[in-house]
Parts: sequence; C-alpha cells; structure tokens
Amino acid sequence: MTSSSEPSHLRRSARHIIAGGSAGFVEVCCMQPIDVVKTRFQIQGVTSDPSRYTSILDCITRMIRNEGFFSLYKGILPPVVADTPKRAAKFLVFESSKSACASVNFTGPWSLVTAGLASGTVEGAIIAPFERVKVYIQVQRQRMSEVRDHPLGPGMFE
Repeated sequence: MTSSSEPSHLRRSARHIIAGGSAGFVEVCCMQPIDVVKTRFQIQGVTSDPSRYTSILDCITRMIRNEGFFSLYKGILPPVVADTPKRAAKFLVFESSKSACASVNFTGPWSLVTAGLASGTVEGAIIAPFERVKVYIQVQRQRMSEVRDHPLGPGMFE
C-alpha cells in the first residue's frame, strides 16, 4: 500500500507524459531552423550549381529573402505532431521500465539499459513515418515563394 504522500501511479505517469511532451515540443521549436538548413545542404546540387549555398549564413539569408522568415520552419508540423507524443511515450516507457525492473529486483546499469532499449524501440516506431513527411516538405524550395507571390493569394494552393 502506498502512503498518502506518495503520488499515485496515474499521477506519476501524467507527470512523465507532460514532461516528455513539453520537452519534445520545445526541442522541435528550437531546432527546426537548423534541421531545415541541414536538409537544404544535403539536397543541393553539384558544386557548379550557381544556386548552391556557400555557408550556413548564406543559406539562412537566402531562404529568408526568397521564401520568407517562416521558410526556416518548413516541415515543422510533422515533428511537432510526432515529437510531442514521442517524447511523452519515451519518458513514460523509460520510467515505467525502470520501475518494473526495480519491482523484480533487477537493478543497476543493466536495468537502465533495458529501460533505454524499451523506450528507444517505442520512439523508433512512433517517429519513422513523421520523419519521412517532414523531409518531403523541407525539400520543396519554391513552395513559400509561390504562395506569397501568386496573384490569387495563398488560398490557391490549399
């Protein structure tokens, strides 16, 4: 029986879900511009291509000038939709696995490895489809400028 000062299993699980989900959301918001720039460098053409980026700053500057500031956040919806629940599930599975290991007196470094393996497996299963969609959206260079410059306005492409 648990004491009244000890949080219930449901309350502990809710904390892990909220902490993990919040961490995932903040991480995506902070790292998305870097991820978009990385993807742009990975897909750019041959060295002789005149539109080739020469540096990270060149890439960011040209993206903002040609496609708008929010082009740095292209493809953010799939990682937000994926990373928020992914991190929530990862935190929950890791902590639950640690508790399960402790309940059968399986402690020490191998219990942490087991918990990490369980949480990493869940993470991989959740994230793979969303990563594919995110990269597809990021490589569409002209999308933002087409929408901004189209005479019928942004509604034309929706």
